[in-house]
Amino acid sequence: MKKIRSSVKVLIIHNHHVLTIKKGNKEEMKYVIPGGGQEFNETLTDAVIRECLEELGVQVEVGPLLWVREFISKNHVENQKEEDRIHIVEHIFEASLEKVPKHFQPLSPDSTQLEIEWLPIDRLSDYNYYPKEIIPLIKEMSHLKHSKLTYVGDIN
Repeated sequence: MKKIRSSVKVLIIHNHHVLTIKKGNKEEMKYVIPGGGQEFNETLTDAVIRECLEELGVQVEVGPLLWVREFISKNHVENQKEEDRIHIVEHIFEASLEKVPKHFQPLSPDSTQLEIEWLPIDRLSDYNYYPKEIIPLIKEMSHLKHSKLTYVGDIN
C-alpha cells in the first residue's frame, strides 16, 4: 500500500545567506535546506525542532509556514518502477537560530550529509541547489520579508 510521507524543511537566513546541508556521494552532490520526515504523533513544529537538532545540532525558533511543496516521483523520475514511487508533502517553515555557532555539530546527521554550509542567496543558482524551482521564492522572500505563495505544487 502506497502512503504519502509528511515532512518538514527549514529555511534559515542569516546575513543574506541560506543555511544548507551538502549531501551526496562521489557521483553527485546537492545542497538542500535542513529537514526530514514527520514522525507519528509529532506536530510539524516539533518535527522542525527535532530535525534541526539532528542535522545541525542547534536550537531554533520556529517561524511561520512559508510554503507547502509536493514531490510526486512519477511526475519527475523517468523509468521508475511502480514499487519505487514516492509522494512527499513538504512543509517549509521559516526559522531563526537562537545562537549562530561558529561550527555546527549535528547530533544525528543523515548518512548522505557531508557538510553544513551558508550559501549566498543571490548566488543560489550557481550551486546544485535542490529544488531549483524554489530559488525565486527564497529570493523574493529575502527581499520582501514575505512570500505571496503558500502552496507551490508538485515541483522538483
